[in-house]
Amino acid sequence: MYHRIADIDRDPWQLAVTPEHFEQSLTLLQKKFNVITVSELVEQLNNKSITSDSVCLTFDDGYADNFHIAKPLLEKYSCPATFFIPSQNLIQHSPFWWDELEAIIFNEEHLPTRFSQIINGHQLACSLGHESSLTERLVKKQNRWKWPEKPLTKRCRLYLRIWEALKPLPYPQLEIELAKIKTWASIKEASKSEPLPMTMGQLQVLSSHPLFEIGMHTVSHPALSSHPYEIQLREILENKNTLEHYCNRPINTIAFPYGDHNNVTLDIVQNLALAAAFSTKESSVTNESQRINLGRFQVNDWKGEKFEKLLFKWIRAK
Repeated sequence: MYHRIADIDRDPWQLAVTPEHFEQSLTLLQKKFNVITVSELVEQLNNKSITSDSVCLTFDDGYADNFHIAKPLLEKYSCPATFFIPSQNLIQHSPFWWDELEAIIFNEEHLPTRFSQIINGHQLACSLGHESSLTERLVKKQNRWKWPEKPLTKRCRLYLRIWEALKPLPYPQLEIELAKIKTWASIKEASKSEPLPMTMGQLQVLSSHPLFEIGMHTVSHPALSSHPYEIQLREILENKNTLEHYCNRPINTIAFPYGDHNNVTLDIVQNLALAAAFSTKESSVTNESQRINLGRFQVNDWKGEKFEKLLFKWIRAK
């Protein structure tokens, strides 16, 4: 499971792999493994014929670097991949809310010394003290922080607390709360520092490419288990319809945002007769795996040698 192929200074969720390390991984995969699409994986599952040297590459969220950086490298090594796309941000060509929040808390040179806001019925208060002013030392310190480590600064702690409060909200409410946070930070114009998703035109190019497949990732990337049946169904079904409209082909697989789901989610997947659904639980796919709840391993920014060692470990775990 990949998210971004990019060389960035700060990556609290460890979502980015540098192009150099990604290419090292592709070199290994091309030499020693059979890289297959999700459709091929589903076919192997249906026939109970999972081969031990098969590997699937998936990308969540549809960041623009998937198109500009990952795509040429995947073509170079003839490696197929599946891209799970949340449709709302691509249509709007707007940054994801978590990237907007990160830019506010970590990039703003001056923030109020105190944050106090009611989010989802809960009072969230935090004092930034001297960290209200951004310094070079503070930047270096907060750039080192990786979740789930303990936050290294007050800004890191505030970011994580707000992120946890916003994550379960329905998107319209999340937008309202994020707007309040921007007001608190005195942000009047959209920042240009956040990474953007690819455009719908770029998605169509990927969709028509023989190496690549497109899958669902809901409309607005919600934590599905936090929402009732009606919202979950709408998020999945509208995403499916939108992607099928733009890609002009059936879209029949899904990756759950954050890997988050419950029995309601799995019932919807079954009722819609989707071919496969992926979570973020770290488990290899075997002939006995449930197609509606398949595991994946997140790839961090590892050098080729470490990636190879972990890949063989994951395969032996079958």
